[in-house]
Amino acid sequence: MKKILSLALAAVMLFGCVFAFSSCDKELVGFDIDLAKEVGKKLNLEVEFVEINWDTKEADLQNKNIDVVWNGFTYTTDRDNGYYDEDRQAQIGGLAFSKFYMTNKQVAVVKADSTFTDNASMANAEFVAEATSAGSKVVEDIFGKSANTVEKQLDALVGVEAGTYDVAVLDASLASQYVQNKNGAYNGKLKVLDIAGVEPEYYAIGFREGSNLADVFNNVLAGLYADGVAKTVAERYAQDGVLYNGFGEYDANYQLPTDGDYAYVKENGKIVIGYTIFSPMAYFPE
Repeated sequence: MKKILSLALAAVMLFGCVFAFSSCDKELVGFDIDLAKEVGKKLNLEVEFVEINWDTKEADLQNKNIDVVWNGFTYTTDRDNGYYDEDRQAQIGGLAFSKFYMTNKQVAVVKADSTFTDNASMANAEFVAEATSAGSKVVEDIFGKSANTVEKQLDALVGVEAGTYDVAVLDASLASQYVQNKNGAYNGKLKVLDIAGVEPEYYAIGFREGSNLADVFNNVLAGLYADGVAKTVAERYAQDGVLYNGFGEYDANYQLPTDGDYAYVKENGKIVIGYTIFSPMAYFPE
């Protein structure tokens, strides 16, 4: 059963830009953000970033509020093929995906002084995860429970620190940045635990079902990985150790489409990318 967050947590969710250790007038940065800009340069298109509600990302794509979801988006066959979401009581349509660009896994985050050490000790814990995320699926599959859900992964950390929840299940890349990094906002306050039975994951970029942008991005990214640009961006955010090249060889003779979603963004002169605040993928620096 979902809990109602405290007023303080709700305020954090409402003013997410401030919560991301920034003023909203600062430049958005991060691995996904910087690499998306490089793709835009190659296609000679402006890149516009729109903060979205992760729970409605599929609808935002279908309604053309955005053209792309690029935000540490874990690939699953359900997301690819479509699935019925119990929380939303709705059929969620399938998406088109790029090839994989980064590895990831789900981890547990608890208070630094908690007695949790492994799966067994967390069996009766109160879990929280971002709505419709890979973390919420891990809680269901590994622990046989339904997680309390919040709008953003960062909100899950707020809830654990406040004592609203016992365990947050979220991306290792985010936990590393905010908890394990000595300069992280939760370093010394929270700690990270591995979850037994969790499978490796891969990040991919999401598009509307049937979108030809997936093939376009795949070829552009193949070039950016081949010429070292992706590695340079990854090193900027200490992500070079988890960089993954699923794009294969760059095709210098690739012919850009003249129809479909590519024609749509070309006519608009820009690609609209949906994101959530999620360091080191997309955030506002201090």
